[in-house]
Parts: sequence; C-alpha cells; structure tokens
Amino acid sequence: MASAATETGHAAVVPAAELAPEQEAALLLRLYALAFADAPAPEPSAAPRAAQAEVAAAAVAVLARIDAHPRYTPRRPQLLPQLTRAINDPDAGVQAIAAILGQDPALAGNLLRIANSSAYRRQAEPVENLERAVALLGTEGLRQLVLAALLQPVIADDGSAFGRCAALLWEHTLLSAKAMARDAEDAARADASAAQLLALLYGLGAVAVVQVLRDAYARHPGVLPDPDLVADMLATWSAPCAKAISADWGLSSRMQRALEEQGDAVALQPGDALARALRRQRALAAGDRLALYERQRDAEAR
Repeated sequence: MASAATETGHAAVVPAAELAPEQEAALLLRLYALAFADAPAPEPSAAPRAAQAEVAAAAVAVLARIDAHPRYTPRRPQLLPQLTRAINDPDAGVQAIAAILGQDPALAGNLLRIANSSAYRRQAEPVENLERAVALLGTEGLRQLVLAALLQPVIADDGSAFGRCAALLWEHTLLSAKAMARDAEDAARADASAAQLLALLYGLGAVAVVQVLRDAYARHPGVLPDPDLVADMLATWSAPCAKAISADWGLSSRMQRALEEQGDAVALQPGDALARALRRQRALAAGDRLALYERQRDAEAR
C-alpha cells in the first residue's frame, strides 16, 4: 500500500507537464491523504490492521456494485440535456442560460457558491445574485460554471475528516474541470463542455467513494480512518464509480471509456487525448493544492 500519509509534507511539487504516469499517480495519492493529515493515526498492531481490512472489504462490496446503491450515485439532473445544448450553442447568450438556471433555485445557489469559490472568484467582493454573476462572468465564464453548478454534490459539512476529504476532492474537481475546459478552448476543440463534464464526473465518483468509506467506518466504531487505505481506495474506485454514474446517465461510450482509463489498472497506458488530458489536469490541480497546503503550513509555523 502506498504511504500517502507521510508524503503531505515539504516534498517538492513537480510541474505536471514533467510527470511520468507513476509520478502523477503518486501526486494524486498525496492529495487524497491531505484531508487526514491532522487526524490521529491508526494503531499499527495486528488487531487494528484486521479491523481496517474488514472496513476495506465492506467498502469494496458496495463499490463493486455501486449501481445497486442509489444513495451514493446522483441521478442525472433533469436540466442536463437542456443546459448542455445551451452551452454548446454559440448563439445562446447569457440571458438564455440564466433563464434555464432560474428554473431551479438550488442550481442558481450552487452557481453562486462556485462563482465565489477559490477556483473561480475574480474579485474581492462576493457575488450575491444570479444577475450579478451573469454580468461579471459573461457568456464564456457562465458556460464554465453551469455544469459545475448542476453537478454539485451534497457534501456534509460536519467537521469530520471525511467531510473535509469530500470538500477537498470537490475543490480539486472544480480546478481540474476549469483547466480541462480552458485547454479544450485554447486548442480550438469542440469538446470543451465534454472535457469539463468528464472532470466533474470523475469528481462525483471520488465523492461517492468517500461516502461509502465514511459509512463503512461508521459501522466499525473505534476504528480510526487509515489515510493510506482511503487514498488507495480513491485511486482504485473513483474511476469505476464515475463510469457507473456516466453509464446510468446514458452518456457516450467515449466518455465512459475516458473515465475507465483513469483507473490504476491502465494508468500507464497512453489512452485517448481526452483521458490523458484529464489525468494530467488532475495531477496539475493536485500539485497546486498541495503547494498551497505547504505554504499555509509554513506560514502557521512562523
């Protein structure tokens, strides 16, 4: 098992453009363990190891049949087809997109939260209403936020390590999705929204893994979460869970294949351009988040 918990310190974060696939995987493992950096470490004795194995087995039993556990997999949003058509239509302006958003107050609220997140915020003052968001973001900015707002998962803000982990992973997802869309636009490709959707789906898969692990540990009171186990489970099961969600939503075979190629079993394969772009942008976003963590820790130590 990779020792991710011990790697969240001051190890240099190499630019993702220079990373081999094995280094990308190691960087992502460090990110997965970050939420547990300040949590008590589990005991290394045989009894706790056996308990950790029981937790892992229980989680795997659910993850292997994640499609049979709808509480962990979000349903396809009803507005997804309508919004996807709008953001892919070059003639659709901000008013048309805003009108669709206005059909769902929760969706509009999600968009405002994301507009004020570290991934997207552009000004010191918070964006407090949809009209202001439309004015500030413009058509292209709004296009980027729409899918992220639509797919925003419900994350329990309970102060637990699992709550922090899910929030951290979704923050990482937003950064990855933004970079995927930007890269596609810079390359003048027609799949900017598909690239962004791919990153968001992977993030939904990762959040599902965290929720399954949270419940598995809850059924074993007294067993502390093992950051290495959590990191390995995320590395192994996020892609299959994301693929299951994409299949349930009836998305294209290319999207499903690109998600499948994020899994560790094929991590060293070149994959198609969309799959490789996602893996690279996930590693780049992980490096950025880890570097921020190290700067914050240095500042606190002074």
